[in-house]
Amino acid sequence: MATLLNEPRTRRWSREEFYQMMDLGWFLGQSVELIRGEIIEIPNQKSGHYAGIDKTSKRLETVFGPGFWVRTQAPLALGGDSEPNPDVSVVSGCREDYLTRHPASALLVVEVSDSTLRYDRQTKGSIYAAAQIADYWIVNLPDRQVEDYRRPIPDQTGEFEFVYGDKQIFQVGDHLSPLARPQAMILVDDLLP
Repeated sequence: MATLLNEPRTRRWSREEFYQMMDLGWFLGQSVELIRGEIIEIPNQKSGHYAGIDKTSKRLETVFGPGFWVRTQAPLALGGDSEPNPDVSVVSGCREDYLTRHPASALLVVEVSDSTLRYDRQTKGSIYAAAQIADYWIVNLPDRQVEDYRRPIPDQTGEFEFVYGDKQIFQVGDHLSPLARPQAMILVDDLLP
């Protein structure tokens, strides 16, 4: 049965339309991201959330060093008209490599999570797995732990038909290592505010 024009439906936006809206000032003072053509408004940050982002990005800068760019709250141009803004991402290259486009992938993506824990686990986890980002961390502020997700696999239960096959929890006092820097030992305490 054909959809009638007078039935309500969701209007999806392309990446180009999203950029045009930003250029027109539609989202001034708001934190938004494009997920599968939908514009999602992200809640304002609490001070602990921002402190976690700052600590995590600074620690990852020392771990990765030259030849990598540790980005904070910057878009990743993923497929399917999705452009999430992870709290921290590590990409190959330097700032000058991305002057005309956002990176389309990352070696590591980190979300610092307090009030958005379910969204970060389900929606963000599935979109990053679908983009084949091999290493995804959630700095879980309420539980004071880091959740490490690895091995993206196809799975119909994921919002984007992908999930992570492996999950490991690291507590205060534990060390973890990024897949792209396995020799690095990062203390969970160094990521938590």
